[in-house]
Amino acid sequence: MKTKFLMQQTIIAAALLIAGGAANAGLTFVPTDTVTRTEAFNIGGFATLPVGSSLSIGHLDYTGPGSQTVTYTFLGQESGFTDKFYDILGGTTLLESNPIGTSVSSLVSATGPLNFKFEGNSGKFAFNGGTWDTGTSIGLIGTNMLIGSTTYQYVLGYNDSAGSSRLGDWDDFVIGVSAVPEPETYAMMLIGLGLIGFSIRKQKVR
Repeated sequence: MKTKFLMQQTIIAAALLIAGGAANAGLTFVPTDTVTRTEAFNIGGFATLPVGSSLSIGHLDYTGPGSQTVTYTFLGQESGFTDKFYDILGGTTLLESNPIGTSVSSLVSATGPLNFKFEGNSGKFAFNGGTWDTGTSIGLIGTNMLIGSTTYQYVLGYNDSAGSSRLGDWDDFVIGVSAVPEPETYAMMLIGLGLIGFSIRKQKVR
């Protein structure tokens, strides 16, 4: 009975992922610290997050399954520097001069921290899952956030110039991130569902 129950739960989980019900499928934010804003987050299209509000800083990881297309979308900025976002894996860049809503994408298959970085004051970088230069950090603004007409699995904010990775507003460069499985991944999941379903039916016959 326990094996049958676990199989049924696996079917349900996989079906939800295929249907898009697992809202953050493929991605997870790994917090390394909790910090408090010393300046208000006030990007157009977002609710203002006041001084004293808290957030997690850390890195965004790819968890699979299979290969998925990860898309990064520029959502706004308020900074004193000319900040940039680099999708290192895809070899593409987002700039402050890009229109809001500009996106870049890359195909990801390796689990672990996504391969991107932010740049603030020239030559000062915050690598996702890697080193952060003094005064820089990557913060989690929210999950499953509806901005305009699009829902983003994760919204991240870059802190470029506070003098400490734990101080600032995390609105110096804001991106939305979402992952979509490739067709082959869907196919593999459907095959897996079929095999599990067949196994359960076989057990019922016995």
